[in-house]
Order: sequence, then C-alpha cells, then structure tokens
Amino acid sequence: MFRKPRPAALGAVVALALTVGLSACQAGAEAPAEISGSPSASPTPTTSPSPSVPPTPENPAKAAKAKNIAEAKQRYLEFQEITTAKSKKGQSPFSELMSGGYIGSSELQSQQQSFWEQYTDLKLKQVGEASIEVVEVTKYEGDPLLKDVTGQRVYMKVCIDNSGRDVVNPDGTSALRKDSPDRVLMTAVMQGQKQEGIWSVNETTSTGKAC
Repeated sequence: MFRKPRPAALGAVVALALTVGLSACQAGAEAPAEISGSPSASPTPTTSPSPSVPPTPENPAKAAKAKNIAEAKQRYLEFQEITTAKSKKGQSPFSELMSGGYIGSSELQSQQQSFWEQYTDLKLKQVGEASIEVVEVTKYEGDPLLKDVTGQRVYMKVCIDNSGRDVVNPDGTSALRKDSPDRVLMTAVMQGQKQEGIWSVNETTSTGKAC
C-alpha cells in the first residue's frame, strides 16, 4: 500500500510475489530378512511364492486433477514473474499480462490497469523480491477429465513474504506504509480458459491474516 492516491488499489497488487519453495522426500527400500536353517532340521516342503499383485491403475480423474492443479500453479508463478520483472524497471506489466491471457476476470483487469497506471505515473520501482508459498489447494471446481478446462477453478491459499521487497519513490524513499506486515495470507483463484491447459488469475485477495 502506498502513501499516494488510491492506496486500496495499490495495496491489492503489492502483495504479488515470485518464489515457491518445493520439497521432496525419498523412502529407503527395506532389505529382505535372511532365513537361516539348522542342518539337523527335518526337511519341509517348499512353498511357491505368492504371485505378485499388479499395481492398482491410477485413477484417471485424480491424475487429470493433479495435472491441472500443477499447470494452474505454474501460470500463477508466471503471472508473478512478469509482474516483478516489469515493476523493477518502473514499467507496467499490464499489456503483457493481458496478451498472455494471465488475467481472467473483468474485475481483476480493471484493478490491475488502474494500479499500474498510478505506479508508472508516480515513477515507482520495486527493489528486491517477495517470496510466495502455495500453502494449500482448498478446492477444485469442474470435471478434470474434460480436455477443455473452460470454467474449471483451482482455489489456493498463498503466503506472501514481503520482507525482501520494497517499492521506492524516485528519491529512493519507501512508498510502502511502515505498518504493512511482512507476511500476509492471500487467497487466489485460478480459472481455466478455452485453450487447453491455459489458466488465468481470476482473483487474488488478502485475508488480513499473517502467515
């Protein structure tokens, strides 16, 4: 949020961020136990090993849903990357976001256009970067088995850490409010468009809570 005209619109976009932390784990394979026998023991009939059970086929709907969620997250990150790259140069990313299909609603389009007009008029620049972590996917709407993802939605909770980012005036002073929290919990809704695999940011809103 800026100490300039229309702080509400500016604050809605300031929380945009870039970096996602990923984690992975591996499970070690358990070694088979050794079987020892006594030479004096009576011979026992050898039993045939049980036939191996084939793996259960993956649920097609579950696999398609996971794929769509991954693509929606990736598009969200691309949205943030474009935004940060332009804002560091004091430029507006609005045209690139629109031409790339990253903005998925008229409300967000209006909000973004208004914000970036003020940003460039005030000759602001971003210094450093925020970081973003998708905390949770809370809801999925639509049939993931459909090739056309139009209207399908992915609802996410996102933690934004702004401690490494600032927005400065032409004289180098910070344009952010001093009482702005470093970490903010946001909600984001990604919506599928007509093109296969194309997801747009439909809305992004602050919960007003820290994360």
